[in-house]
Amino acid sequence: MAARDWLISADSHVIEPADLFVRALGRRYGDETPRSIPEWKGRKGNFYFTGYEAYITEALVEGKGALQRKILRASTDPYARLDCNDEDGILAEIINPTAMLYSMRIRNWRLAQDCCRVFNDWLAEHCTADPTRLFGTAVIFMEDVDWAVAELERIAKKGMVGAMINCDARPEWPRYRDPHYDKFWARAEALGIPVVLHIITGNARDSFTMHGEERTEAPRTSWYLLTEAAPVLSAEFVFGGILDRFPKLKLVLSEYEVSWLVYWMFRAVQRQKQLGPAIGMKMPKRPIKDYMRNVYHGTVDDPFVDRALGVVDMKTVVWGSDFPHARCTYPNSHRAVKRAFGKLPERTLRDITFANAQRLYAIDVAAAMVSARTRGRRAAE
Repeated sequence: MAARDWLISADSHVIEPADLFVRALGRRYGDETPRSIPEWKGRKGNFYFTGYEAYITEALVEGKGALQRKILRASTDPYARLDCNDEDGILAEIINPTAMLYSMRIRNWRLAQDCCRVFNDWLAEHCTADPTRLFGTAVIFMEDVDWAVAELERIAKKGMVGAMINCDARPEWPRYRDPHYDKFWARAEALGIPVVLHIITGNARDSFTMHGEERTEAPRTSWYLLTEAAPVLSAEFVFGGILDRFPKLKLVLSEYEVSWLVYWMFRAVQRQKQLGPAIGMKMPKRPIKDYMRNVYHGTVDDPFVDRALGVVDMKTVVWGSDFPHARCTYPNSHRAVKRAFGKLPERTLRDITFANAQRLYAIDVAAAMVSARTRGRRAAE
């Protein structure tokens, strides 16, 4: 397979082993520890307790029967994952968590920190199966900034390529715009590690954790979830001055898609030029578009990306398969990207599905191709 025929997924996931946190932390935290449980609030099933809420494990995974078993195996076995990638034409993946996304809502901040360390160590080891094709995103809980900086430095030494933080600061924390966090932004900028805001990791509750009568609120809460990154980008990173103080800091908004940015850009420019000055707001120092050069946007299947041409810099859009979740594109990723993005110019499509992620994460395509071809030859023998 030639390089032009491969895809790079900038947003894939693992599903952590059911006993990952119990083995490492169960003795210390007991029933607070994230783990598989057979019942939640009187309902029986295969639940995963996140440390605060619970979701039904199978609901998050694509496929049924043999396909689901195959995907579940690939979620924890990196060699099975590479087999799936070869089958689907995925040259490289940026790998994010699943359970740990939800565990960012844990209220015991020491438990949350310890879960981050356990997960980061496990994922770093997972990616050693092929460090030319598998790249891990670390998770960093932002309660204690000094701890967050130390963990950022630790995961950088392990070769992890992104730092996923709480999508928004907790109500009891200082806002991200507060200089309280500046040492973290400064270190991420210096290390060249993008800061990742991923869906589910903030204050908005995911509907997958709702059961029974709670689900009547799912349409409202899921809307908050799908839009949580927009005000954070605006109020904290752009108008809050973070990107003025740290102009080389890179930000990734994962699974928030792209088409909403057309409206966001309109309102951000309007606020900068008209509404903000009218009420004496402190204004960003540069035009809004300048800030967006370092802000990357993850998309899986947004069919309206073409409407953003000329508004959003398509060099900052990165596609992800969302493997192995319920909306993942495996095993038909090439077909899925053509269906979603087929109206885009061919060069732009290639940027979104390959070149942008290669550049953002400094992926050595030549080394990845050698590894993929070697695996292909071994499989054929």
